[in-house]
Order: sequence, then structure tokens, then C-alpha cells
Amino acid sequence: MRTVTLPASDETLRSFRAGEMILLSGLVATARDAAHSLMLSTGNIPFDVQNVPVFYMGPSPAPPGMVIGSSGPTTSARMEPFIPEMLRFGMKIAIGKGDMSDSTRELFQKYGAVYLAATGGAGAHASTKIKSRKVIAWDYLGPEAVSILELEDFPVFVAWDLHKGSIYTGSRSR
Repeated sequence: MRTVTLPASDETLRSFRAGEMILLSGLVATARDAAHSLMLSTGNIPFDVQNVPVFYMGPSPAPPGMVIGSSGPTTSARMEPFIPEMLRFGMKIAIGKGDMSDSTRELFQKYGAVYLAATGGAGAHASTKIKSRKVIAWDYLGPEAVSILELEDFPVFVAWDLHKGSIYTGSRSR
């Protein structure tokens, strides 16, 4: 297991191997269905998609004294309609849960992007690894608003690497 500070360089992304556990530190943007729809229909991506990973997550409200509530990933397959355009805009890292289609995996390969999996069902623990949250767009969407999170040692697995490895197909790259 190793810690990766974001933004990650292309060299760092190439070093990832499917199945490897990574502790992420740095900034990520949260966006789910409604936010993706707005970003792509308006052409306004309110964060640097080339350097800030997209985390498919909608947090629950923050309990008193906490930065954020439960912060588990959402099912990434729901984002597939938006992924081709996000990759064209330069997305290099997406974080979510579950496998997606072979055609989406091929697009990640084509654009040099990696897919990281956060553990579903562990949102309460994950929230302890989030040091700050700032809503940056579409606050009226509630948990689907676009936010910037500051992570510290946030655990993820490399789901798809740049060497055609996938934890979902059992193919591991060396």
C-alpha cells in the first residue's frame, strides 16, 4: 500500500496496478448524475477535470462537529453516459464502485485514465478521511452538488489500470 498525493502525474498513473490499494491525499471533486448532466449540457465544468479526480459520491449531511456525513461511492455504471465527454475534457481519474462496460474500459485505456474503486458500505469510515468540503456548483442539488473534498489517506483500490488490468475480470497486470 502506498500514499499518492493528488494531482497524480502521468508517470504515477502508469505505475498503478489493478488490485493495488492506494491511500489518496489531496483534492477530488464530487459529482453524480445530476451534476454531470449540468456540466455537460452547459459546458461548465467548475473544477480542473485534468488534475482533480471525479468521485462519484453524494455525501449525507454532516453531523454536528463533523466536516461531512457518510461518504460512500455511488455505482459508477450510472455515470457511463457522461464518461466519454468527461474523458474528452481530460478526466484522468474517476473514483466510484462497481464495474462498468467493456466499451467504457476501452475508453479509459484510449484516454490514459484510471478507474479507482472506493469500498461500498464503508461511507462512515471514509468520511473520517475527508478533511474539508466546499460546495462549488449547483448547491440546490443537495448531495448531488459539485463539491471539492480534501482527502487525507483515503483508501481506494486500482480497479482498472493503464495496462489493461481489471479487478473485475481477474486480469492483473505485472
